[in-house]
Amino acid sequence: MNSLTISLLYFLLSLTFIPNFTASEILFQGFNWESAKKGGWYNILKQSAAELATSGITHVWLPPPSQSVASEGYMPGRLYDLDASNMEAKMKKQDERGIWCIFEGGTPDDRLDWGPSLICSDDTKYSNGKGNPDTGEDFGGAPDIDHTNTRVQTELSDWMNWLKTEIGFSGWRFDFVRGYAPQYTKLYVTNTKPSFSVGEFWNSLAYGSDGKLEYDQDKPRREIAGWIDNAGGQVTAFDFTTKGILQAAVQGELWRLKDSNGGPPGLIGLSPRNSTKSCRDMLTFLLIRESHQFFMTTFFDWGLKDEISKIVAIRSRNGIKPDSAVHILAADADLYVASIDDKIITKIGPRFEVGNLVPPAYKVATSGKDYAVWEKTA
Repeated sequence: MNSLTISLLYFLLSLTFIPNFTASEILFQGFNWESAKKGGWYNILKQSAAELATSGITHVWLPPPSQSVASEGYMPGRLYDLDASNMEAKMKKQDERGIWCIFEGGTPDDRLDWGPSLICSDDTKYSNGKGNPDTGEDFGGAPDIDHTNTRVQTELSDWMNWLKTEIGFSGWRFDFVRGYAPQYTKLYVTNTKPSFSVGEFWNSLAYGSDGKLEYDQDKPRREIAGWIDNAGGQVTAFDFTTKGILQAAVQGELWRLKDSNGGPPGLIGLSPRNSTKSCRDMLTFLLIRESHQFFMTTFFDWGLKDEISKIVAIRSRNGIKPDSAVHILAADADLYVASIDDKIITKIGPRFEVGNLVPPAYKVATSGKDYAVWEKTA
């Protein structure tokens, strides 16, 4: 399959839903790693708002808005400084070693002005950390903040609530959540009450001695599910298990899309309400069951806007929800067919003939290369 076909199939198969969302809401990642190079990205995205809305998109994931030492925004410094033209680090204060202050909040007072006392004691690369030991894995690219400290908890929560009430953000993506204990994600969710939140719990899939992806991926998906439970159960997580399975499945191994219990593999088979999947490389069946995060590249640059819009509309008018019932009717190397809520049937794979898997009461609602969606008409 070429990349465009794979991308559309992935969208059909990987739409996931968010706990507080309704059946019609769709999440759109409004940037990619090259967006920062174009300058004024928020204004560029604003110009696309009407087009996104008419396509059924209701929520947009925006790049980090604060001043950052990295142009993409993922190495924040002055958190209250939202001046997009200010891309240079402004670290002014120094500790006793002459090390630059870890964070300066971007306000006239000392909010978020954090030095060594708020850095984990086992982090010595950037500062002589004097806080408590790290509660998670180390991140080598930046200081490890002591999230056990009540000042850190309060000032981060206040800043997040400021983003909600003053700037207009409504949800959060928690990056590298393995870097601190999940109880702190729970704390920030509790303190800020977002309409949506998702954590990036990146873990490895299971591979055999031959280097090939194993069929049984129960362990990695349960690791993600465990993090969700420990983070309070109100946050979602990127379903990297499903993503990895899909990438292998669309290469002539669609049988991977049915687990040993007959259900969807990955986190969606355990906790569909807490599973958020991304459509970077392909698109497939679970649009129909879940909500979905997809990328600007997929939507605009690859010319898939019209096809994605049709699929979103099918999902919306049939009231498909995160807990909709999924019945996998076929999962062979070249054919995958599933029924959702007895309202919709989706098919992916190069095999054209589906036999009697689609009853006469269903009519084709949309189709393309290697995929089709039927709706029940009676």
